[in-house]
Amino acid sequence: MKRNILGILVVGFLTFSCTKEKDKTDALNTVMVKDSLEMYKKLYDEAAYFSIDKNENAQKQFAPQEVETVMAKVVQDFSILNQQENGNPLLPIDSTGKPTKVNKMSVINHKWLIIDFFGEGVVGELIIKYDYSPDKTTEFTVLDTVLY
Repeated sequence: MKRNILGILVVGFLTFSCTKEKDKTDALNTVMVKDSLEMYKKLYDEAAYFSIDKNENAQKQFAPQEVETVMAKVVQDFSILNQQENGNPLLPIDSTGKPTKVNKMSVINHKWLIIDFFGEGVVGELIIKYDYSPDKTTEFTVLDTVLY
């Protein structure tokens, strides 16, 4: 009888201990997930710092127009250049004499774009100044080019 009671107590203790450990593990996992999310949000905010999306001072330059409307026009005007027969005149020519292509484009503020481009044997980046006008085609000027 004592063995049965002792066995039941041991099983109960082990079950209780396992439940406590599981609760501790769950709590630790919750804290780790929360910390990870906070870390990734901070990294995103730092990466997006130089972006029209986060730059309120740059956004004010387009008032009273909506930033989304302005950015859509800027991107559309740049895309029209990409569709020219000989490629975008702002982008360099690759090693085969063909136009390079835009991989990514980001609007930094109310005046600058950064472009990542590629072609046969060449990749690089451009900093481009743009002058937005609601009534005219956006004007683009290459400020600098980096080739890798």
